[in-house]
Amino acid sequence: MTSTARPTIRPGAGEAVTAPAVRTKFPRTSRRSAALAGGLHAVAKPALNAWSYAPALSRLSPLLDRTADRLTLPVGTSVSTVQLGPCDAEWIRACRARDDGAVLYLHGGAFIVCSLASHRRLVAATSRVTRLPVLNVNFRMLPAVTREGMIADCLAGYRWLLDQGYPADRISIVGDSAGGYLAFAVALALRDEGLPMPASLTGLSPLLDIGTERKAASPHRDKCDLFTVRSCRALQRLVARVDAKHETSGDRICPIDADLHGLPPVLLQMGSREILRPDAEEMADRLAAAGVPTQLQIWTGQVHVFQAAASWVPEAARAMREVGRFVRANLPVAQGSSRTARDSSARAASSPSAG
Repeated sequence: MTSTARPTIRPGAGEAVTAPAVRTKFPRTSRRSAALAGGLHAVAKPALNAWSYAPALSRLSPLLDRTADRLTLPVGTSVSTVQLGPCDAEWIRACRARDDGAVLYLHGGAFIVCSLASHRRLVAATSRVTRLPVLNVNFRMLPAVTREGMIADCLAGYRWLLDQGYPADRISIVGDSAGGYLAFAVALALRDEGLPMPASLTGLSPLLDIGTERKAASPHRDKCDLFTVRSCRALQRLVARVDAKHETSGDRICPIDADLHGLPPVLLQMGSREILRPDAEEMADRLAAAGVPTQLQIWTGQVHVFQAAASWVPEAARAMREVGRFVRANLPVAQGSSRTARDSSARAASSPSAG
């Protein structure tokens, strides 16, 4: 493992900022991670490329969700259902989760696929490593709503946590892939509306730019084990069609091109060969230039959202432990547990414990 901290200069200022981007590279150490990469490259990448020719294939998502719904969770994990107005969510607690904070989890899936079921095990792992309960939001997706509708659903999840008695500085937001995009979008919306900011943001292989210019120029465009430039362009076209259908107007600024000042500390994790890697590297530099404490972790040979394989791949388990350490390190020192949050958690409408 190697680490470097590169001080950057705030645009228009003459002094180095006090929050350099810390870059850490982790080695590949297991055959299992290599097997996972090979499997995705041989099966999932061609499937996604086929989707770029026939987007209707995304309708197979419910079948995948029903399969994921049968997967068991670690013993002692509880799952409760929460209603957030236009969407629902799941309140997931690992067996040793505390009540001194909470996590808002936003799942990936290119804004069109995946669900509470597909990400339930990853969210349970997030609860375990952070030792906090996690709210997994089942936000509406394309083409039913635009990105603004998704952001509104995620904000409803954040407000729900506030209503349960969790202070903003004890709420952390974690998102993978397209959920990473939403994590930053939610934080930017909170800042612009003058609402209290979360303790930290974590992006697992985050999508930070809907555009494809950076991806087309990426040195990893042909090495990525999952995405091609063509599949990325297909998503870009779909987003544009949905915006046109909903008559969306105004500037559409992706997180990587937004004003990033005022955001909380950020952790970005990315596989070394991902087509999204240059976006994450540029985002880390831009965050540091905006004075945001930022960690960028590059995991050698790992695939997109490899953290989902934490129960099988050693590097994924280690990455999740890094997430847990980062989230806990950015919570303020506890002055005793929050009775309000604890009591509210117990009142959430419960489904049977999983595991």
